Amino acid sequence: MIRGAIMKKAMFERDILFPTRNPVEPGSVNVTVYPPENTGALPIVVKAKTTHNLSDYVSEIVDILQLEIFDRIKLDIKSKGIIYFLPYDENEPAVRVKFTENGDYSIEEVAKADILK
Repeated sequence: MIRGAIMKKAMFERDILFPTRNPVEPGSVNVTVYPPENTGALPIVVKAKTTHNLSDYVSEIVDILQLEIFDRIKLDIKSKGIIYFLPYDENEPAVRVKFTENGDYSIEEVAKADILK
């Protein structure tokens, strides 16, 4: 649970593995999908379960989420998702990943208390 935030009830939750630079040490994250906001965007919280820096693996993680979860419901998370990455170390900042129309992305720090408000 994110401290300081009012939590919405999750619609879907799953753990996934993702490839890292060390093939014998995959990364692991917990993915939680929440109900759509008023804008129709779908909040997705990706919390690290290993010490890997998630910002180094944005493309790999988002591609896996798209393929394994969101392709089934025909939803493009790059355009319809609000994607938050929470680090393994709770003292490190959370980030929001924003994609552009051409598939590039930017990362901005967010206060954990602001996630899912």
